[in-house]
Amino acid sequence: MSPSIRTPQQRDRRFARVRNLTMSIFVTSGVISAVFIGYAASIAKPVTTPPPSTSTLNSAPNGAATTPSTTTPTTPSSPSASNVTPTTVYTPPVSAPVTTTTVCTTTPSGTTTCY
Repeated sequence: MSPSIRTPQQRDRRFARVRNLTMSIFVTSGVISAVFIGYAASIAKPVTTPPPSTSTLNSAPNGAATTPSTTTPTTPSSPSASNVTPTTVYTPPVSAPVTTTTVCTTTPSGTTTCY
């Protein structure tokens, strides 16, 4: 059997139907994506991080080294206070200032760049 012969108008209509089908699939997938992104954004919760722990004694912001300070009570004068144990008192770390060096370079044309 030989294939049926189509007129140019039939061929054009068929291409138009295929073009409309692909365009509707593309538009529908875009709308569905936008709806999903809107839904996901509406149910999203902000990220929370726990506060830093105070168990690390030698960590401070900007990389400055700190040392913990401890205080011990003075020697008791009465015998009833003789079983007092020394306690550690927390003092917040003091960070040292951060110093940086500036390096400047000059090109043969006379342009100076500092960083």
